[in-house]
Amino acid sequence: MAVVHENPELFESRKADHIRLSLEDRMQATGASGLDQIELVHEAFPELDFADVTLESSLFSKTIRSPMFVSSMTAGHAGSVNLNLVLATVSEKRNWAMGVGSQRRQLTDPAADAEWTKIRKACSRVRFFGNIGLAQLIRSKVEEIRRLADTLEAEAMFVHANPLQECMQPEGTPQFAGGLKALERLVKELGLPVIVKETGCGFSEPTLRRLNGIGVAAVDVSGLGGTHWGRIEGGRSKAGDPLQRAAETFRDWGVSTVESLLTAKRLETDYDVWASGGVRTGLDAAKLLAMGASMVGLAKPLIEAALEGEEALDARMALLEYELKTAMFCTGSKDLKELQEKIVWRQARK
Repeated sequence: MAVVHENPELFESRKADHIRLSLEDRMQATGASGLDQIELVHEAFPELDFADVTLESSLFSKTIRSPMFVSSMTAGHAGSVNLNLVLATVSEKRNWAMGVGSQRRQLTDPAADAEWTKIRKACSRVRFFGNIGLAQLIRSKVEEIRRLADTLEAEAMFVHANPLQECMQPEGTPQFAGGLKALERLVKELGLPVIVKETGCGFSEPTLRRLNGIGVAAVDVSGLGGTHWGRIEGGRSKAGDPLQRAAETFRDWGVSTVESLLTAKRLETDYDVWASGGVRTGLDAAKLLAMGASMVGLAKPLIEAALEGEEALDARMALLEYELKTAMFCTGSKDLKELQEKIVWRQARK
């Protein structure tokens, strides 16, 4: 089945709505991530100097400066080009990897390639992760997805699952039959690491088990606790519309970030486990890394800063790194390996 062409004006309007609504507090599943129930254990005698703490990590056998990355946000419309250029420019400067927004539009509009061609030319060293929705993957040939990755010179490809969002979106595509088979085909034929991610509703144990053994490089649990895309799509509907009422019913739908992560680690999967969903500070990132996440993604704090410009985004990323290093120092962890091996986290006292 071919990918359906979408009205350009409708696409532009939807993406503008997404950016606007994603910044509103009512669209956040605040407190649902489980991060406020996790605390790191303080070490009064760290036996190291703050300057010795390093955030260096490994990403697909390459050394990277930070385990935090720019989580996928937006792409393919007029308002995204400058925003993504700001994100890419600062990501390159601070050596953060960057997941791009959905490349769906590039499947039917080759002119949309120009956004990433321009950004890649300006930011030749940034580590990009491509991104396509599972619903679009099912209806696409592997060579089409490879072309999307090539426009970015991507190091990996995200495949995002968003069934709730597609159900609540007026122009949604909730056709997911054959998704696992399409994913297995992509893993075998793409020639790049494939990362599976949710979009804020997390992963249950049965789903995590089904993803085991098919060759995906990583799963980003992207759990409940941050921007809730069911709420956002409901916010795009008119008052009284059935989709708006349905979105209200499902406003807290999902598996929390913490529960998704701990379940994945308990299963001892053959893929790396990444975490995002409600990460707002470097301390949040430290908690998830201590619990076993290999990488931690952030979106809302970064898009807020990026809308102010490169200087504001650079300052926000620097603060996040400082907060993460402080958490490591105050648990006596000189590197991420120690942060995970020393078991420095516990359930918070009630």
